[in-house]
Amino acid sequence: MTTSSNRRSTRKDAARPSQPARRQVVHQIISDEAWRELLAADETAPASKFQRNFVRAAVARATGKRPSLMHLTLGQAAKVLEYVGQSPVKLTSGGRGVPGLEKAGTVAQWTLLGLLVVMVTVSSPAGFLLAAGIVGLMFLLRKRRRGRQAWEDATWSGSPVGTVQGIAVPDARIEAPANHAAPQPAAVEGQAPISPVTRPVISGQGLYRVSLGRSEWPNVDVVGEHAYSTAIKASLRASKGPMAVARDGEAEGVRVELVAEPDNPFDQNAVSVRWRNQVLGYLSREDAIRYAQPIRRIIASGLAAAATARIWAYDGGDRLQARVTVALPEPELIAPLNEAPAGVTTLVPWGSAIQVLKEEDHFDILCNHVPPEGVGLLLVSLHEVIRTLRNGTERPFIEVRLDGERVGELSNVTSSHLLPLLEHTETVGETALAYAKITGSALAAQLVLHAAKATEISNDWLSEGPHPAPKLVPWATGYDVPPAYAT
Repeated sequence: MTTSSNRRSTRKDAARPSQPARRQVVHQIISDEAWRELLAADETAPASKFQRNFVRAAVARATGKRPSLMHLTLGQAAKVLEYVGQSPVKLTSGGRGVPGLEKAGTVAQWTLLGLLVVMVTVSSPAGFLLAAGIVGLMFLLRKRRRGRQAWEDATWSGSPVGTVQGIAVPDARIEAPANHAAPQPAAVEGQAPISPVTRPVISGQGLYRVSLGRSEWPNVDVVGEHAYSTAIKASLRASKGPMAVARDGEAEGVRVELVAEPDNPFDQNAVSVRWRNQVLGYLSREDAIRYAQPIRRIIASGLAAAATARIWAYDGGDRLQARVTVALPEPELIAPLNEAPAGVTTLVPWGSAIQVLKEEDHFDILCNHVPPEGVGLLLVSLHEVIRTLRNGTERPFIEVRLDGERVGELSNVTSSHLLPLLEHTETVGETALAYAKITGSALAAQLVLHAAKATEISNDWLSEGPHPAPKLVPWATGYDVPPAYAT
């Protein structure tokens, strides 16, 4: 006999829809080969902290694992996001990449953490121990991430660790990647560095800063660092980034020299990156081809091509994992195509871009200075000129000249920012020079000036003048530089 309660229960069960099975999350798998392709070295700017964290979170949602990606660039970030099905546009949404907003966010994060630690500390007698545990956990997570990054550098670099030209090296303490500009026998701790500099040290030569005073950020990867552990450890020690077994070291803003090696038996375009006469690595073959000519021109002029680098290394005990990145602009923006004019000149520090006006009226002059690549750097002189208006009013403005010929002028507003500086240089008998980027073809040319405003010039710079532009040999398709490679 079926009771009424049983009938009601049966009707409810029949009316209730069947519960769908819990959806199983299928994680995407990214192979090491795919990561090597995604993280291939490029020349884009480094991703900011919040952009890196966004990419890491996107990868974690897609794969279930959160990588480190401490050295991620914007180009690499875009490729990774596309690979996991996210739009690269999100890299700049929500204020990501905006320095002011990111700085405010970082300050807010640390402020909230500090308040949390203070509240935990004063909340109870055991609060101090709990706060110490929170701080210790932070350091532990930071250490684990650096260890993870060391593994990524060793596994997801352009070539497998432990191979030289595709041949396994079973017991090498340090290795050279396959795209090393100069594959050589592995250096051993305590031995002299490979390829010692046969030219004077940096301090004995005039310096030519390849950044030309622009903001410097390490954007070009060096290859073959693992073959030069002695020099890398020495540079870290000198930069107060000491190395110890099972620990990492890091130094930023390290002064390095770029040395062309025309006698390199493996690559005639080879360019080594050196610190105090010791090789830290080489530019890749691709980058060496692009940078060889401007660097050789600097060296042929009797100057040392100086740049800044970031050095990171992790000493695992059995081998050194290292990464060196150098701050380099585009090759065509390293050295000007023309020479500085004669006389007493002073070079205005690099500043924000300023559009030169009426350059289209002087294309007959500019067309002779447009390089085959379509983009180049020029040295121009700035001159104060008085324009008389119809009502008789005299208005000063700045005229831009190239090799003594007028090629344009600056607007009244822009001229007002630079006129005080020009009045100073003319008073002391100097001609003001500035760098200008020329872009064009056989049809048209555009000139953009890069000069600091008068309000951006320090008193020390004014008192230390003049600041002559470096004297370089004339631009040519080839330069004779001394040998620098040693077996």
